[in-house]
This record gives sequence, C-alpha cells and structure tokens, in this order.
Amino acid sequence: MQLTLPLPTSINDLYINQYVWSPKSKSRVPSGKRILSKEGEKVKAQIIKSAKKQIDYKLWDYEYTKDHFIYMDATIYFNRTGRDDNNIYKLNNDALEKIVYDNDSRILTRTQRILYDKENPRIELIFSCTEYIGIFDNQNCLNDFEVKCKKCKRYKNNCSILKKAKEGRIQEEIIDFDCSSFKKLKNT
Repeated sequence: MQLTLPLPTSINDLYINQYVWSPKSKSRVPSGKRILSKEGEKVKAQIIKSAKKQIDYKLWDYEYTKDHFIYMDATIYFNRTGRDDNNIYKLNNDALEKIVYDNDSRILTRTQRILYDKENPRIELIFSCTEYIGIFDNQNCLNDFEVKCKKCKRYKNNCSILKKAKEGRIQEEIIDFDCSSFKKLKNT
C-alpha cells in the first residue's frame, strides 16, 4: 500500500507544556504534563484525513497488522535542508494508528530517501509485510519447527516455548531452531 501524506511536524515542535490555573498563586502554572501543540494537532488531523481518503481496505489487510510487523518505507520531501528524518516519525506513526495498522509498535520504519521540495513538502510511504514471524525467518521455518513440536509432550499443553518463539522471544531452550526441552510422545 502507498500513501502520500503531509509532512509531519518535527518532534521538536510537537509537544508543549500544559498549564493549569492555580487558585493559590492566581496564575497559570505548569502541570508537568506534555500535550500536543496546536500545530501538531492540525497536522495530525491532516494526516488522518489524507490517509483515510487514500487507503483501500479491499487491498490492505488491517487484521494482519495486529499480529505481524510491517515495513514502512519512506521517501521524505522536506521543505528545507538540515531537517532530521527521525524527528517526524512520532506524529506520523501515531496518526496512522488504528487507520493503517493496529499499533505503531509493530512498524519497522525505514527512510529510503530524503529530497527537498519547498513548494510541496510531504512524505510518501510504502507499507509491506515482513516475512519473519517471531524468531523464524518465514512461515516455512515456523512450519518446520512446529512439525517437530507436534511430536512433543509439551505441544498438547500449549507449549510456552513455542508461544514465546512466535512472539519473537529469544530463549535458551532453542538452539539452532532445535528445542532442548523436547520430550517425545510415546506413540510417535
């Protein structure tokens, strides 16, 4: 899936200190909380509106994003030189959450190119699925591992080692994709 979106506000300008009225001092005092700036709110709304216009859920599997990581490849068109690409992803990724993907913690952001367009600053994104699942390079590697697991006593009891491996957790029980806790079923 591809999206062309407004250039996000830099994280340097994204948040401001929140102030609250203090009856004691009869003035506004900082609450200690950081909130989205007016500019941040405005650009976030623009990103959301633009993404909703462009996304085609017939072609994009939103449900896949709930359990898998996805790549987000970006070409950034800054309005001027000297800008930092890492500073714009916070607003962009937060704005696209629940629209393009379920949770931005599963987004693998990759800047592919930085260009400059003073007249039309923007970010062009291409989303694609990752092949890996947990610690496994692809579905075939997971299937091969799970075939062995099905011959183990632990498998019938929802093996925590397999579950954690699917989540991407490194475990000392798995060495070179062999499980040291394997206990062969009697009838196999």
